[in-house]
Amino acid sequence: MLSVFIILAITGCEVERPKPPIDVNKLNWGLEHSIALEKAKEVYQQANSQALDLSNGPCLSNYLHGNIDYPQTVWVLDIAHNPRQAVDDLPENQCSAYRDGQAMNFIEFDEQGNLIKYYSPWLE
Repeated sequence: MLSVFIILAITGCEVERPKPPIDVNKLNWGLEHSIALEKAKEVYQQANSQALDLSNGPCLSNYLHGNIDYPQTVWVLDIAHNPRQAVDDLPENQCSAYRDGQAMNFIEFDEQGNLIKYYSPWLE
């Protein structure tokens, strides 16, 4: 038995522990939104400075802010037209993390970096 323990200790094997539950009601969602919005502005500025083509309304960040282990806390940044166009509804132009349930909050900017809307089920 001791030899098994020594082998495990030497090889660095770890037992994966389940993630503890998170109480999203205890988070400061106003603060979470503010942090995500500031990061969204930074990501947009980087994309703009690189002259990325935003005309198809791409996802600029599948992980903008939050704890990746808890999709309830993750924010994404999507570009869309204002008013919305059909191209904005194409799956390839939407944030896959939001579509796939890996993120539950989003920020949407237009091509000029103006806020169109944000959504979080905890900010309703």
